[in-house]
Amino acid sequence: MRAAIDNDILFKGACYGLLVDLVSTVCPANGAVGVLGSARFVLPKKIAGSALRRDHASVLQALFEFLGRATVLEPLGGEQDMAADLELAAQELGVSLDAGESQLCAIMVHRLLPLLFTGDKRAITALERLLDADPRLVPIAGKVMCLEQAFVLALARDGCDTWRRAVCAEPGVDKALTICFSCHSESVPEQSHRDGLQSYISALRCVAARVLAP
Repeated sequence: MRAAIDNDILFKGACYGLLVDLVSTVCPANGAVGVLGSARFVLPKKIAGSALRRDHASVLQALFEFLGRATVLEPLGGEQDMAADLELAAQELGVSLDAGESQLCAIMVHRLLPLLFTGDKRAITALERLLDADPRLVPIAGKVMCLEQAFVLALARDGCDTWRRAVCAEPGVDKALTICFSCHSESVPEQSHRDGLQSYISALRCVAARVLAP
């Protein structure tokens, strides 16, 4: 297992029509990825309720094709207990950690997975705080990757055009990416897109220096 992928990444990748390409930036094509079993039930409802420009059926097809190749991750007893502990600790600290993220973190710790790829910046910030509250989380340090980091890798590999077109075709999917790719401007230097992504990564690193991947 090379990476655990959260529902936010699955949703945005499918909406952009680039889910396989997005995940391949952090996990080789032959590397197994894991997704929560709930994704198959939660995400179709989210897609159906989203104001997308693309045909919803094609987005769903892309999602289900990806899920069909992924490994389903279901939290076991000890993992469920740890996830519940993390959610309670997050509430006490006043930080945001939903059930899906807590389950993926518990699974990562118990199964020694090398990477969590998440689009939830609030969860990343919460995990940084939780490192001090629950020493069991120490193994995730440096193993959490955000969406912008994957886009930096994608641009380095593929160039900017395909990724900018995909983001700007669905400007409501992720506001930060829409800003980074200057979707409301006709012509912007490619370097400005890279700088925008790095700016978001740097800001996140300031509040999550230990958990965020290099």
